[in-house]
This record gives sequence, C-alpha cells and structure tokens, in this order.
Amino acid sequence: MSIVKLVTEERLPILLRSVGPEREAAAEELRELLVRAALAYLLRQHYPVEAFGADTYASIAEDYAQEAFTIILRQLNRFRGECRFTTWAYRIVINLIADEMRRRCWRRRPLPEDDGLDLHERTFGRENDVAAIADRRALWRTIDSVIQNELTPRQRAALIGRIFEDKPLIVLADELGTNKDNVYKLLHDARKHLKRALYSQGVTAMDALGSIDGRSV
Repeated sequence: MSIVKLVTEERLPILLRSVGPEREAAAEELRELLVRAALAYLLRQHYPVEAFGADTYASIAEDYAQEAFTIILRQLNRFRGECRFTTWAYRIVINLIADEMRRRCWRRRPLPEDDGLDLHERTFGRENDVAAIADRRALWRTIDSVIQNELTPRQRAALIGRIFEDKPLIVLADELGTNKDNVYKLLHDARKHLKRALYSQGVTAMDALGSIDGRSV
C-alpha cells in the first residue's frame, strides 16, 4: 500500500510539496486519481473517442491526467483548502477535457448556409416590417460604430467572437493568446464600455441592448 493511502486526503498537498519517497508516492497517487476521474467523466459524457484523435478512453484519460498533474503542481500554492483537494484536482482535469471538446467541436462545425447574412441579420434576425427594419438598421449602425471605434482591438475581438459569432470561450482564449478568465474580463469591459458609449449618444433602445445582453458569455 502506498504512503499516501495511509494518510488523510488533507495531507496530500503537503506531501506533494515535500521531497523524497513520500513526495513520489503522493505524485503517483494523484496521477491515479486523475486518470480515474478523467475516465469516469469521458464515459459519462459519451464523447466520441475519434474526436480526440485517440483509440480508447483510457489513452485520452492518461493524456489529460498527465496535463492536469503538471498544472496542479504548478498551481499548488493556489490551493487554499476551501474545498477538498481532490475536488479541486478533479475540476482541473475535467475542465481540460471539456474545453478541448468544445474547441474541437467548434473547429469541425460546418459553415452556415446563410453565410451571406450581415452581422445585423445574424444578431437580430430577418424582419418583415419595413419600419422595424429601418429602425433596427439605424440602431445597428450606431452600435457598429461604437464597436469599431470605441472598443480596444482585444475588446472588439472578444465581443464579436463571443456575442455575435458564438465562439466558445476556450476558442477565443486560444485566438487571443490568453485564458478564459481574461476573456471574461475583456467581455465585461467591452459590454460596459458599449453601453456607456451608446448612452452618451442618446441610445436608450433597451430592446437592442437586451438582445446583446441576452446572449451567453
């Protein structure tokens, strides 16, 4: 029986910070836990094995467990004991797998048949009422002007990519060379700046802003 299994879970992060045989035993135990958690998640989600370019769930689980293990060791000092250590560790390996699946699904997605639609139509849909169309287009010209001229390039890329092109956060993070937390911050700042700029121009059409706010970030 390994050293780790003789101690409580609370000591696992302590042993991982130590040296010698105890540290090695703790590391091996953590790897095994991560593999089991990854495998259970893959089986529960029924992700297609071929989507990961692998032959079996076991090989996928091994790969992501190793990646999660590296991240956990690098971020070990961030663990504050606010939850169980294994809960924190499992969340890391599961998020890695889920993010990769979202990334691969996005890149395999076929181009929409209505690719000729402009951004206004993709956002608000087609309308039959001539007056409504005119009002919407006038409002959109104002919104578009603010997006193009008032936001920073990274804010603009995050807002358009997420709100209008429906890109997953992990894809945006890859494209912007950052992480999901920073993408959240870019989106928050972009939306706040957009609302403030529109308000300063006398735009108070809450239905249009509601259309933007109602989209998932």
